[in-house]
Amino acid sequence: MSKFFILSIFATAVLLSSCKKDNNKYNIPTSYNFENVNFSGQTNRLAMLTELGTYAKSANAMNAAALDAQKMKNMFNNLNNPFADTTLNSSGKKLADKTVSTEIAIFEKLMDSLAAASAFCSNNSPSLGNPGVMTNSSGTKSYLVNANGVELAQLIEKGLMGACFYYQATAVYLGEGKMNVDNLTVVPGEGTAMEHHWDEAFGYLGVPTDFPANKNGLLFWGKYLNDRESKIGQNATLMNAFLAGRAAISNDNLGERDVKITAICRSWEQVCAATAIAYLNDAIAAYGVDDAEKHHALSEAYAFIYSLKFGGDATIPTNSADVILTSLGGSTNLVQLNFYNTTLSQLQNAKDALVAAFPSLAAVKDTL
Repeated sequence: MSKFFILSIFATAVLLSSCKKDNNKYNIPTSYNFENVNFSGQTNRLAMLTELGTYAKSANAMNAAALDAQKMKNMFNNLNNPFADTTLNSSGKKLADKTVSTEIAIFEKLMDSLAAASAFCSNNSPSLGNPGVMTNSSGTKSYLVNANGVELAQLIEKGLMGACFYYQATAVYLGEGKMNVDNLTVVPGEGTAMEHHWDEAFGYLGVPTDFPANKNGLLFWGKYLNDRESKIGQNATLMNAFLAGRAAISNDNLGERDVKITAICRSWEQVCAATAIAYLNDAIAAYGVDDAEKHHALSEAYAFIYSLKFGGDATIPTNSADVILTSLGGSTNLVQLNFYNTTLSQLQNAKDALVAAFPSLAAVKDTL
């Protein structure tokens, strides 16, 4: 083999190596200000759940007007112009078609059950078998619970945060089906198919494009992410992963994109678990002291544990989450729960199980 041929191979290898390195040299912005970004569908769905949640919780007061189950279902399915924001009615978007398919009928049954319970808003002493409005010991907050002591409005709102928003962002848009797509053809206003899917995942986080410097208008997951910031510090971690992953896609660095997908899934899952533990702490603190706050916190905790089942690349197995859910409410079916039978030891055991599944939260488990 001639020296010239050997030198040519070496030169070619150096050139290819240099090209590869150059492909990794790109700027990552400090805010989500990329070209051709559009996550308007996600913004619409966040607004839809805001209106649905507000309506569902309007029955959390003594003598409140009874709720209309069909109105809630119309909001869920965007039928018959149900929204006060008329732009949502004509958006062509709906919550139902982005919710985990196996859960759609369950949420509609919850709406039926909530409407039925709201007929008893005049009952200020609910008990097992008797729905009504619980008021906390300070008299500052009230919660409508069904005959089994469950605040159904929380299951609907927080459950959809998991089975719709969290699921779509981490399991669908950051999943293989939406990431193994065209990354060459740029659609004006949307970018490539891969860039657009990444942007749609970001849209479900519910934060402004310059988060965490700007914390105005946080919605749903964005709010809970920020609520947990002082204990688990995931604001910058999650935002930076979205920024770095989007920049990687635009520069065809798919290995780095995959690293950031894992980082997003881990961070978001940790926020969900930490929030569930925080509500379990509230339920434990209220046990035997304030029934209204106990049932409210338990309803929230259950919904966030339920949400853990729908994350992409989840670290907690679905069956493990189901064991915790069954221990808290006697069932994994959102319609069949009973919180009057939940004991203090069951609350503590559920917390311990979550900490065991997420050991990084052990140091802050009692202060979340």
